[in-house]
Amino acid sequence: MSPTFDPKAVSSMSSVLSSIDNDRQTYRWFLIFLSQPAIRQKLAQQEKIKMQYNRLKSIQRTEVITYLILGLVLLAAYLLKDPWALLLGILPFIALVRLFKKNRQCVVAIAEQFLLDNIPNDTLNQQTLYQTCEHLSKEHHIPSLVDIITFQDFVGRKALIAAILFVPFIYPFKSWQIFIVTFAVLLAAIAVVNMSFVLRRLK
Repeated sequence: MSPTFDPKAVSSMSSVLSSIDNDRQTYRWFLIFLSQPAIRQKLAQQEKIKMQYNRLKSIQRTEVITYLILGLVLLAAYLLKDPWALLLGILPFIALVRLFKKNRQCVVAIAEQFLLDNIPNDTLNQQTLYQTCEHLSKEHHIPSLVDIITFQDFVGRKALIAAILFVPFIYPFKSWQIFIVTFAVLLAAIAVVNMSFVLRRLK
């Protein structure tokens, strides 16, 4: 039986899950939260959730390998001085898009089970997504969703500005080489600001 719609609700199970599936920062926060050892150990007692955790781990390994392949393609295109070599990057890029989607599906499934087990529907309806994440972050001593958004936006803007302003003046690159180096800088920045190791240590 589906829950009764409450016109006064500020949030709901479906809206939270939709945010995880469609908003990269919300997804990243829940990925970090659900990766906490205590949370994982408790949820993984359920066989279907244990399978989702194992699938998530496998996907993340594949993501790392795909990032390395994409980086090698960029390096090869630069060293070979052949812009057409960039076309080889299309395949790992498509693979990354698909992996991101699979990753989010796992996180959505695990998050749904956590919310069902730990947060009453009435409580969820009375809190915004940010309030829910803030409460959980304090309880489990991890950065809040707002902390992650602020950090990622700050680093992303700085990396973009640095790449645009300084890359063309480092060396007399050709226009397509400037594109490669700029893209590589942004790719590296994105990878860093999305690392769970980095985000868990935000203050």
